[in-house]
Amino acid sequence: MDKLNDSLNIGYERAINFRDKYGLGNYCGKNLLDILSRIEEYEKISLKLIRTHFSNLKLAGFIGYKNNTYIIVTNSNQTLGKERFTIAHEIYHLLENRVYLKKKLIIEQPEYNDENIKDINEKRANAFAAELLMPKEDIDEYLKKISIDKDGGISELTIIEMQNLYGVDHTAVTKRLIELNLIDDDKQKDLEKILKDEGKLESLTKNLGYDNKLNTPSKVKSLSAKDLQLIKSNYDNGYIDYNDLVVIFGYLGCQPEDFGYEQYEENDKNANDFINNLLS
Repeated sequence: MDKLNDSLNIGYERAINFRDKYGLGNYCGKNLLDILSRIEEYEKISLKLIRTHFSNLKLAGFIGYKNNTYIIVTNSNQTLGKERFTIAHEIYHLLENRVYLKKKLIIEQPEYNDENIKDINEKRANAFAAELLMPKEDIDEYLKKISIDKDGGISELTIIEMQNLYGVDHTAVTKRLIELNLIDDDKQKDLEKILKDEGKLESLTKNLGYDNKLNTPSKVKSLSAKDLQLIKSNYDNGYIDYNDLVVIFGYLGCQPEDFGYEQYEENDKNANDFINNLLS
């Protein structure tokens, strides 16, 4: 087996061990918020999730480290299914690259289906996310249950069913089936034609009785009320200053003034440079 496959297998094995360690089932996609809370408690770290929308659709999200807190940011200009994959991807970095994160501050995640990804660590994080969200053994069992043992039996409807079973986007399913040698490249291209036919995926999804939240961007900007209260308390007590607020709310694409804070000092150049780079 070549070095690339050996490396990807490390990502798969990390996901299998992670599910076992935390007692997770086969359907983690819909429980990622709970999983993040459990990681925070088990690993004794501070961990926050921020959802915001970037204009750069090639940026799926990133994980950063600021004020002793690990921050996962997802691009809500992408579909909920893709956001979930991003969270799972960033969990790998959180578990495996924590020391590096503290030094680098940010690790960006490109699109899952970006074939130009060169960084083996990013490929391994994708392998981890794929196995965590769509376990090989469960996929094998599912396809047996619906009496499909060859790629010719896998249809557009099969992909939609699997999307909603595992809580991911259409492309994640087809790419996972390629990884598992359950379909070939031609079959993948055939299955993904639906993505170029405007409205067809959404229509078929509704026909099967599902909503389209996995297929459409939520465009939310969210930070929990608990986190907002904590930020205010830290600010009032002098643990963070206005420039820290600029960085924290910059993750949301907002300014401190949007949350009722008054600017009483000139922004630090480093804080402004950080936000400009973040949102570009």
